[in-house]
Amino acid sequence: MISIPITILLGFAVILTAIISGVVGMAGGVTLLSFMTFFLTMDVIVPLHGIIQLSSNSSRCYFLKDKIHKKISRFFFMGAPIGTLTTYFLIKEISHKEFLLVPMAILIFYTIFKPKKLPQLNIPYWGFFFLGILTGILAPLIGATGPLLAPFFLRKDLDKEQIVATKALAQMFTHLLKIPLFLALEFPYLDYLYPLVFMVICAIIGTKIGVLLLGKVSEKIFILIYKSALLLAGIRILSKIFLV
Repeated sequence: MISIPITILLGFAVILTAIISGVVGMAGGVTLLSFMTFFLTMDVIVPLHGIIQLSSNSSRCYFLKDKIHKKISRFFFMGAPIGTLTTYFLIKEISHKEFLLVPMAILIFYTIFKPKKLPQLNIPYWGFFFLGILTGILAPLIGATGPLLAPFFLRKDLDKEQIVATKALAQMFTHLLKIPLFLALEFPYLDYLYPLVFMVICAIIGTKIGVLLLGKVSEKIFILIYKSALLLAGIRILSKIFLV
């Protein structure tokens, strides 16, 4: 069980990180995950973090529902369940999960520092089917997959609202898929009911504030903030890989 002072502290962290995700479409989830490690163990963090992020991403989808890119979403939806089902059979066999972060770090730093002559990560829409499989595999293992998805959504055919909305829908779906997975693995969600309800409310409040701020940010500033958030996420991932 989580104590009341820690629940309140986590609630404030949820609001702040939801604001970040509402503006940038990423970085809030991985920041919250990092903060939760000060108080909880990873076997508790990942299932709880999934519920909180589900509420954050679903509310972001609702507030920006007219901006969701339907083709990208359909392909992602077809692939993600395949990945989650695969993880169900693998999760107990994988001991060093931190090394699964290596490909994510490579993608992030390629996106930020790539020379102009090298191609962008501008995959065709059907490529999101395979990205869905990969995300479905990794989401239950490492918790936050925003930094994995982010490089693939930084594309010229999406404006800032479409990036935030469509990426939020993809993440919402992967977090939703984690719930039956962890229930099948017998995680006791009911033991954490009251802290979860409080943090879900905080996530919705923070998301609303973030989406309001998103409308006031120019496309140029948005891309700059997005890449800065990616860089910070990449540094955090490297620290998790090498400082274990």
